[in-house]
Amino acid sequence: MDPASDFRHKEHTVSATNRAAAHRRRDERPFSVEIGELRRTPGTRRHVHLEASLSDLAVSGSAVPEGAPISLDGVIESVHEGILLTGTVRAPWSGPCRRCLKEARGEVAVEVRELCVEHGDEETTYHLEGDQLDLEPIVHDACILELPLAPLCGEGCLGICPECGADRNVEPCSCAPAPDPRWAGLSVLTGGLAAGGAEPDGSGAGGSTEGRRSRR
Repeated sequence: MDPASDFRHKEHTVSATNRAAAHRRRDERPFSVEIGELRRTPGTRRHVHLEASLSDLAVSGSAVPEGAPISLDGVIESVHEGILLTGTVRAPWSGPCRRCLKEARGEVAVEVRELCVEHGDEETTYHLEGDQLDLEPIVHDACILELPLAPLCGEGCLGICPECGADRNVEPCSCAPAPDPRWAGLSVLTGGLAAGGAEPDGSGAGGSTEGRRSRR
């Protein structure tokens, strides 16, 4: 093999290796985008649409189902500080209804506007390094902050009777409604007044004596 052919062969091999590595990075980090050209041209922007599944997206009351698609649709823009992402994150969720315990379902739709910088404040910005920007942390945080802690299957859900356990969405329940604990203090007061009762002559125990004096 002549030197020129050998060089072309090595160049082709290196290019193929780089492409394979890039594919692996995209598979491992599905929300990663290439930003080299964007960073070299301040003021430019590019539309991005990414969709993939993420694991361990859950709060105490609901979660994004494993394998469910999560989408990010937005614009990345090269600004003086770094890269600015503006867009919408969407993901399905499911969890037990807080009233009837049946499965509730819904979708989070979160508007995001986040800045990615080098050596920034982790509380207010996201990390930026090199020519690849991984947007997964932004997607993850947007979902976690929006997932419902106490989901409802519907606003009209009647829930489960605490006395007999009947699902009042399916069958009627004859149990008396539980007293509202917010009125417990008033119940004690009215109960005390009822216990005091009235005197035999019809006047209350604490009533005025003016009428009695006038009859004398």
